[in-house]
Amino acid sequence: MRPRPLRTLAPLLSPVLALAAACAGDDMSEGSATDTGGTTTATTSTATSGATTGAATETSGGSASSTSDTGTTDTTTSGTTTTGTTGTTTDDPTGTSGTTTGGALENPDNRFGMGLVIPGDSEQIGLSANLNGAGAGIRLTFPGITKDMHEAPADWKQAAQMAYDADQVPVIRLGPPWGDRKVRNQSDDAEHLDYSALAQAYADVVASLPKRDGWPMYIEVHNEPNLCYEWTCDPGDGNDGWLGYQQTATEYAHMLADVADALHALGDPRIKVLNGGLAPGGAVECQCGGEDFKPGVTSIPFVEAMLTAVPDLGDKLDAWASHPYPAQGEGWGFFVSYQEPDWRAATGLLYYKKELEVIGDLPVIITETGWTVDPNKGAEGNRDQVAAWTKSAYEEVWLVEPEIVHVLPFMLKDPSWDDFAWVDAGGNHYPVYDAVRGLRCQVQGGC
Repeated sequence: MRPRPLRTLAPLLSPVLALAAACAGDDMSEGSATDTGGTTTATTSTATSGATTGAATETSGGSASSTSDTGTTDTTTSGTTTTGTTGTTTDDPTGTSGTTTGGALENPDNRFGMGLVIPGDSEQIGLSANLNGAGAGIRLTFPGITKDMHEAPADWKQAAQMAYDADQVPVIRLGPPWGDRKVRNQSDDAEHLDYSALAQAYADVVASLPKRDGWPMYIEVHNEPNLCYEWTCDPGDGNDGWLGYQQTATEYAHMLADVADALHALGDPRIKVLNGGLAPGGAVECQCGGEDFKPGVTSIPFVEAMLTAVPDLGDKLDAWASHPYPAQGEGWGFFVSYQEPDWRAATGLLYYKKELEVIGDLPVIITETGWTVDPNKGAEGNRDQVAAWTKSAYEEVWLVEPEIVHVLPFMLKDPSWDDFAWVDAGGNHYPVYDAVRGLRCQVQGGC
């Protein structure tokens, strides 16, 4: 069945507006998946090392346009002051946290956004701002947190500040170092259920990041823990060589609860806590010390197991992060077309609603979604078709469904994932970039 058509957004009291109002109360304060004959399989995560060098390659269909517009936002960082479009941040030369002043959140109903696989630089943040406009979300990827870390690195602070200066709302994916996903080993107990020290590290790092008056900062705690390589285990560490999803969900639920409590204990209503978005298709069991896994389960039983472990987990979250990639089934059949007459990808695009049925009534930030053009990953479309399908996804789902705060497609730019990218290595726009920007300008009454 076709989702209901696009309607005006003006009457909606969007989740963004509600969360922005909460901020003002304090002095204006992976993955892609593979289809194996209709069964759910563990997915290939869209988390990467965030490399930003190397040549991008057109995978199929279309060609990159010559446009290389990095936007109109002028961000300058020098010494003690960072000046953006609407405010100035007083900070010290060492880059410790500060608070930007200059007005409340602009365009609080702006659901557009973009995902980055790096902390963020001036080029990519500028491209995102040009694409999505003021008040849009931007997912910044900060890898490297451990329980002995108590200060954000300078590049994380700079990225958060640049996002605010570009009038973008930072949605920070905060997680372990690249190549080390043994998060359970950061626990304070042998059962891997107490993450107090790691939670304090999260709080200390987030507290050290710059903030902006009246603007939220979302913290996404880890990424796709229902995938084996995102929550790895050592053999013999409380297991028989395999870790079942129920145990992984239990451990992650306790970790998420501890981090949420620590972040809320900071007393800053601008800080909003998200779960790590789950892969729609996950693993039943993961081999400890190896790379084998047993597929066959969606994220829904994983969420149920999380709530069994921590029944009030939903109450600790400010919004729900979801990865509803376009698919013809729940956890399988990804990257199919989204067009008349059958709208085949609708099941996947609306999959987040299945998660909400379990976790409860929460606003939703889609922290990953989108199409690849790589046929080896199941792609059915070329660059031009992906542009049309993505535009339709905004018109039919993402700008219509009332739970959605921001949509942060995977991903803007990275040579390792150019088949998902919206611009090439040189910053030239792929068709999807211009199609969505045109829609955004239409929806917002101009650019």
